[in-house]
Amino acid sequence: MTAHSEDAYLREVMSKRAAIRMAVVGIGGCGCNTITNLELAGVEVPTIAVDMDAVSLHKTKAKHKILVGEATTRGRGSGGLLPLGRKVMTDEVGKVANLLEDVELVIVTAGLGGGTGSGGIAALLEYMDENMKDKLVWSMVTLPFESEGSERAENARTALKEVLELSDMTIVHSNDVLKAKARQASIIQAFKRMDQVLTNAITGLIRLQGAEPVPGLISIDFSNIERVTRDSGLGFVGVGEGRDTLTAFENSLQENYVEADITNAQGAVTLIEARKAVLSTGGVEEIPRILKERYGITTIYFGVRPDWTLHLPKVTLITSGIRSKLVDNYLRGA
Repeated sequence: MTAHSEDAYLREVMSKRAAIRMAVVGIGGCGCNTITNLELAGVEVPTIAVDMDAVSLHKTKAKHKILVGEATTRGRGSGGLLPLGRKVMTDEVGKVANLLEDVELVIVTAGLGGGTGSGGIAALLEYMDENMKDKLVWSMVTLPFESEGSERAENARTALKEVLELSDMTIVHSNDVLKAKARQASIIQAFKRMDQVLTNAITGLIRLQGAEPVPGLISIDFSNIERVTRDSGLGFVGVGEGRDTLTAFENSLQENYVEADITNAQGAVTLIEARKAVLSTGGVEEIPRILKERYGITTIYFGVRPDWTLHLPKVTLITSGIRSKLVDNYLRGA
């Protein structure tokens, strides 16, 4: 092989490596709202909105919109009936699956408690578990407010058990924790803040895969993400900014809407983005040390990405195999 052909071959391999092969599927009203917020944030990733409510779906901003259950409900929603949401998605899951054929990472998001989200996400995950085992599947779900009543809580509990079993990694957010953290913000602002966690995580993954190797700096890619999050159970994703890298790291831990405990987590991936001058300081090396010594995490992938456009350092932290007393209690109905 000549030097010219070798360069051409390497360019082809790099282009395939950098290709963004992920998609986000939002199911039901809450899931579709998240998709809209992703689109408004300008995240360059395929988005798929799925709903039984035609009016809600029409208002959603997404690259692909799929109305399901039209023959059953005539576009009027599920009425909060989980079995109906599950049956409709089971019958029409091919409409979604066809858009995921060339995707490596599928992120499914839904609010639990209603019919379309709770039933639909379980049916889609079950289909992928049986027919698309090569996909890495993350689920990001939201638990309803306690004030929404026992029926929605039971729907959410039933769905959450299935989501945890069928996803490679599940990120859970609690509306009650969000409300407590938001305090002065309106509930709409609070929901957008929680959606920002997903937006930031996806943006970080895109930038991670699109980054070119930099001499003297560490490089991480999708294979590291897959190793840490495959069959990992409960996960946590946080993105923080700060005056220095350590402050940004500590702030990433505060984006915690499920009282997650990352101690002795299965693994962690950390991406630090900042100006080169910031990356050259000693604080960068402190972060993997803290993950190991403070939290007992031994499998750590750690990368940095110079970005002269950032005013403040940014840290994206992904941890898998974590614990949450809130989730444990919720599943028990406590």
